[in-house]
Amino acid sequence: MVGIDGSPSSRHAALWASGHVSGRGRELRLMTAWHPPFLAPTPGWGGPVSSPEEFDARSREQLERLAAELRTSVEVPVETIVCRGGASSCLLDAAGHAALLVVGSRGRGGFARLALGSTSTQCATHADAPTAVIPIGAPIRPARRIVVGLDGSRNSIAAARWAVDFADAGSIVECVMVWDITPLITSDESFVVPEATDFVRQRFAETMAELRRSVDRRDLEIVQRFEEGLPRGVLRRAAQQSDLFVMGARGQGAIGSMLLGSVSSWLLHHLDRPIVVVPDHD
Repeated sequence: MVGIDGSPSSRHAALWASGHVSGRGRELRLMTAWHPPFLAPTPGWGGPVSSPEEFDARSREQLERLAAELRTSVEVPVETIVCRGGASSCLLDAAGHAALLVVGSRGRGGFARLALGSTSTQCATHADAPTAVIPIGAPIRPARRIVVGLDGSRNSIAAARWAVDFADAGSIVECVMVWDITPLITSDESFVVPEATDFVRQRFAETMAELRRSVDRRDLEIVQRFEEGLPRGVLRRAAQQSDLFVMGARGQGAIGSMLLGSVSSWLLHHLDRPIVVVPDHD
């Protein structure tokens, strides 16, 4: 399921989805949503429209034009859906029936300085299905190297399993765990450095061993990397060497109702690689 709003970012997301659907999905669906007020001009339309009926008709025409283009390059049916309502709510409802929700990183409403639009953020945070966020500059190519940010949380383990299932034969899935060595402040004048590195490294090795035992994929390489450092920087460097970066919807640092941790949110805003956010349905 791909969210389309007429922006270059959403078109780029559709092209990425069309390049990965074969062998993974039975159908590619393109969805656009609209709701009053509907008088603002839309790219390629040449001006404002005068009625909801005309807006709906032009939405369908624009969506069908993109679908016709994609049908020439994919082996599965390409369907179109026009939903009357908010973009986020329509896509989140549709995600319950999709194996993967795909959105661009910035839509028509985004300011130039914002790397992630509100619809993209809502989908990545609340969708029941894995959500792929495709930056406009992300390369469209086979995912031969997939990097997974693993921190031991259920969400990150679900992300690793998803990556293994998604990977093509002959691909590499690299699970990267970063042990944050930031000193813990104990008072105004003192701090301590965590001394649990060996324990965390052992737990990571056990998690990876369990992952390898639980998946039946001898046609790909599953590798692991443990590093000490600041998670943002280490994961960003690892992701920049990949074709796809995968992470859980919430890590060990999340609290209360926060579905995306601070590291996850930062990576969504600062990576120029396709990113998949995987929820943990358990």
